[in-house]
Amino acid sequence: MDLGHWDWTGDDDRPDWDRLWVGLRDGAFLGHEDGVYRRGLVSINVGWLARGGLLHLEIPGLRFEPNPLERLLRARTRYFAFADIVKIERCPPTPDGVLPGGVAPRIRLHFSSDRPVDILPAGDTLDDWLIAMRQQLETWERRSRFEPSPQ
Repeated sequence: MDLGHWDWTGDDDRPDWDRLWVGLRDGAFLGHEDGVYRRGLVSINVGWLARGGLLHLEIPGLRFEPNPLERLLRARTRYFAFADIVKIERCPPTPDGVLPGGVAPRIRLHFSSDRPVDILPAGDTLDDWLIAMRQQLETWERRSRFEPSPQ
């Protein structure tokens, strides 16, 4: 597999198999997609049910597409609109913090009418995802102030 078209600045010593994993984790192998700010592999946990797939960060919200195996298990695409999200929280609150029972660090989305959803990004990308989500949420809030209200 030719991986020469990706920018590996700073990662020149990475072997090809590791480059493939990084591209898969960060969604870089899919190329550019209009309207998508960031995407990558994540696990979505709602209560006891966990699903793996690709998370797309867009201006109006987050779109989760389950992987093919999860689709065989009847998983469907889920959409989390910024209008429905009340709070975005990092668990544990600090990067050095530890959750009880050795639970993996996660991003928790709180909704006004639904139970929270936990997002566990692959690798050490949790804080990058959190920053990107907050930036897109702020952009969406600024844009929504100037849109005309539906009549």
